[in-house]
Amino acid sequence: MNTLRSLAALAAIPAVVLLASSCAQRDNAVAPNLGTPSFHFNVFTCTGFKMTGGGRIDFPPGTADKNPPASHEYETFGAHVIAEPNGQTDELGHCEGAKGSLEWVDHRREFEINGRPLNLHSVDVTWAELATDTDCEEGGVHWGGTLVIKNTGQQSRFEVFDCDNGEPGAGHDGFGIRLLDYPYEVLCPDPALPPAEPSCTLSGGNRQFHPTH
Repeated sequence: MNTLRSLAALAAIPAVVLLASSCAQRDNAVAPNLGTPSFHFNVFTCTGFKMTGGGRIDFPPGTADKNPPASHEYETFGAHVIAEPNGQTDELGHCEGAKGSLEWVDHRREFEINGRPLNLHSVDVTWAELATDTDCEEGGVHWGGTLVIKNTGQQSRFEVFDCDNGEPGAGHDGFGIRLLDYPYEVLCPDPALPPAEPSCTLSGGNRQFHPTH
């Protein structure tokens, strides 16, 4: 259900093609709804909060079940974000006033670059907003900024769909990421998969939402 391409092959593609691809996706930042899901990341408000923790996603398929270790079909991450709204929105309507960090590793062999797993690190986190239409029991947030592809040194804007859906985190919480300047995403826009789409279900780890108001 997702368009995923190896970043290892991007060097041969003109930059204009990459940017055109990202712009076509950015018209609607949220992954397209399939069918009539009850809960999704579509409606947001600017308020203070903090989200912390890390985890593992076994995508594909993005369910709570772990793929065999030898398959290398999984992703791991650590991330935190603190929203401190300043009353401003950026050109895309996102709530400015945020800080945080993200480290993401995609262990799938087809995404290796120079023999190493795809490794993404945030450069800065600039916006964050509370999702008000999800089934995330504790809190769902949408946030992003700029990151660097450590394997190549290239930078890209990114967005995250982040869900604390109770305890334990594995099997309940959700996380998803999309790059906006390269055709790479790990999202699960399937209403049959908990929690709120398009986040993928954690197979390990925990996301913890902390309200600050």
